[in-house]
Amino acid sequence: MAKETKAQPESDESANVAVQDPPEKKSGDADIESAASDSVALRARVTGFVKSRWKILAGIVPVLLLLGGYLMSLSGEPEKTPKETLAEALQILGSSTDTKTRSEALELAYALKKQEYLDPDFPGALYFIFGVVAFQNAEELHGEAQDHQYLIASRYLREAERRAIDQEHRPEWCYALGTSLYKSGSIQKSRPLLEEAVSTFAENKLNASMSLTDIYLDHKEPSELKQAFDLNSECLQLEDLDPEMRDRLYLQRAQIFLAQGKNTEAQEVLDRVKQQESVNQVTLVFQAQTLMAEGNYKEALTILAPVKDNLGLERKFSRQASYLMGVCAESLGDADGAIDFFEQTTHRYAGTQEGLAAFLRLAELLRKNGRTEESLIAYRTALRSIHSPDEFRNRWISLQSVKTYVLNAWNDWVDEDRIKDDVTYFNAAIQLSDYLPPLLPEVQSKELAANANRRWAEYLQRRYEEATVTEQESLRGELNEHWKQSGRAYFELARRLTTSDRYGDILAISADHFQKGLDFETALKVLTRFINTNPEKQMPQALVQRGEILLELDRLDEAINHFERVMTNYPTDVSAFEAQYLLGIVYLEKNELDQAQAVWKEILESSQLTPKAKQWGDALFSLGKLNFHQGKIAESEKQSETAEDAPEGQITGSRQNRYYEEATRRLTEYVKRYPESEKISEARYLLARSLQNLSDQPLREMKEARTDNARQELKRKQFGYLNQALTQLQYLNRDLRQLENRDRLDALGKQLLKSSCFGKAHILYLTEEYAEAIKSYHDAVNRYPQCTEVLIAYMKMSGCYEALGKKNEAKSMLEQAKIILKQMPDSVFESGATNLGREEWNRWLDWSREFRDSDSRTSALPPVNGA
Repeated sequence: MAKETKAQPESDESANVAVQDPPEKKSGDADIESAASDSVALRARVTGFVKSRWKILAGIVPVLLLLGGYLMSLSGEPEKTPKETLAEALQILGSSTDTKTRSEALELAYALKKQEYLDPDFPGALYFIFGVVAFQNAEELHGEAQDHQYLIASRYLREAERRAIDQEHRPEWCYALGTSLYKSGSIQKSRPLLEEAVSTFAENKLNASMSLTDIYLDHKEPSELKQAFDLNSECLQLEDLDPEMRDRLYLQRAQIFLAQGKNTEAQEVLDRVKQQESVNQVTLVFQAQTLMAEGNYKEALTILAPVKDNLGLERKFSRQASYLMGVCAESLGDADGAIDFFEQTTHRYAGTQEGLAAFLRLAELLRKNGRTEESLIAYRTALRSIHSPDEFRNRWISLQSVKTYVLNAWNDWVDEDRIKDDVTYFNAAIQLSDYLPPLLPEVQSKELAANANRRWAEYLQRRYEEATVTEQESLRGELNEHWKQSGRAYFELARRLTTSDRYGDILAISADHFQKGLDFETALKVLTRFINTNPEKQMPQALVQRGEILLELDRLDEAINHFERVMTNYPTDVSAFEAQYLLGIVYLEKNELDQAQAVWKEILESSQLTPKAKQWGDALFSLGKLNFHQGKIAESEKQSETAEDAPEGQITGSRQNRYYEEATRRLTEYVKRYPESEKISEARYLLARSLQNLSDQPLREMKEARTDNARQELKRKQFGYLNQALTQLQYLNRDLRQLENRDRLDALGKQLLKSSCFGKAHILYLTEEYAEAIKSYHDAVNRYPQCTEVLIAYMKMSGCYEALGKKNEAKSMLEQAKIILKQMPDSVFESGATNLGREEWNRWLDWSREFRDSDSRTSALPPVNGA
């Protein structure tokens, strides 16, 4: 049977029998097999050698005969039954005192395991042997190797219990498993086993009692301190206690008195200890804790210093001193000193209660010092040592305090106020979330990870929106990726909430984040899962969102089906108006312009929606833009009414003019109502273009006018349109230049700025403001020297100088245009920005030099991307 264990010197770990991880992972049989395979392999090699060398061995026949006779004599003995072999193994194990005898017991158990033997009276016998061997190995080891063997022993012994323990071996099983669990940190599970071992396993009652006393001491409850005192008293009454063990019991008794506040009794007990060095340690540690409670951390540090490195009878006092010195240094604001003390504690006493508490405090200090990676390692190490929250016991820190430590760290790392120079800590929060189980439920851990991913994406989104256009180009890819990561994190969370009421809500968040990351295919799949949960209140918005994603994927007919479904089934829901607006977008994509126009008009005419609604404003802008493009289409198709169709002496308005008038009406209202809209620049440009196009009608009517008064009235009308257009372009030019100065101008804004620069000059030319037109043309050509609009600008400047009576300057402008044309790279004419080639432009400039006066009323405000 196992004997009482004493403190052993460190030994070579390789001298112990190797017992590997238990069979519950299905790799245990192979692990067990390795423990005894050496002897079996040796026999096989000898037999193989003899068989393969029989001719060579012919010369030593006498030797073989003698060997054969010996083997025959052995084979004559009756073979042992498996039950007898098991009894032999248990007997060897019960009397084992060294590695060699444990190895013999292990080999016999292994042989029975290979035979798949199951003893009817003791079904768990083989796993009992494996577990006890691992436990006895652990007793002779130190550090991580010891911890690992205790863990292996506990797994085997639990398997033995599952298969059944007989009453004869249950006491030893209780002691071995209880001690293994206690040493592995499973305090709550170890307690009932050690209590049973104290009552039933007399051979190791002392060790079991001392471990159980420490458990009671850690709780510090009055009733349990009484149990600890009674147990300690029983141990002190045991016979044959050696001086060292008696001293250890006295030290434990003194700790009980100190925990009860009985300092005088504690001192009386300490006076009985023979090894006074250990007495000093107990006294000093207690005195230091008293000083710390009073806030005298410097004095406590001084007292603890000699204890920390003095390994006496009980190492617990040196590790307590090491940990407490870290607490003192931290309380004094000496972060570097505290880090040093806690690191020493974790290195020397990993796996102890002081080690765990030191890791947590160390992690927090490293985090506050910005040493994030080191902090994460410390948090991970501490959290990995917590195998079951229900069993967690630590005299220095409560389970709630552990949770507070890690959640404070998580909150700190997701706090945007901590971000400096774009250095973020969201990834640390995500990693920490992965370490939290089993301290926190896995669902809570996954939710923290998802929230950290979301906050990271939201932070990048804000950065993107506040960034310059140049910065946005580099941020866009990263932003999309983080939205997708957040989508994946929330999807992982949803997978663990399939039976929860929150399942659908989390899926909806996941789909939304995938959509923001422009991963429309995945967004569609996740959103479909959400819709399949039949979310009654969220169904309209979900269908609209799914239709929007289908629109992005160019699945237009499916998108129409979704939008119409919402409009039909949920007509009073706000989502119905969003669906209606998007339905117009789909019709526009399908080039069904009249249907798009009808949908948007219906929104504007609805009595259930006001101009404050987003959909109303969007519909107003889209309708104005659509009318402008319809006017351009009508103009290009030359479907205008002709003068012959009108009554004599009257010029009818063209079809395109009706579109331009409608566009002007809609866009004027939009500009007045929504001056801060993100679409305001495009709206001003389209309004200016519509007004300029409307100015062509009075210009055409002037040719038919019969009186000067009529012509003057038409000219005033023409200039009225042009001046309104000029006002919009001036506002547009001013606003876009401000954005350009801050590098906040996107691609569309840059094109609109260019168009507004040349457009202003053209309108000034048409309104006969020649001097101002020349200034505007010069500004435009200086800003955009490499474009064909420059050639038109010089032609127009030539006309301005001609009108101002400056013929030489007029001629000079055309010559400069010829020079610029010659210097322009071929890429300008290959880009598609102009329909004319270099030679055609050359001929046009030559023609313009002869007929420049006929060009004085040409409308030439350049479009944007064919708009």
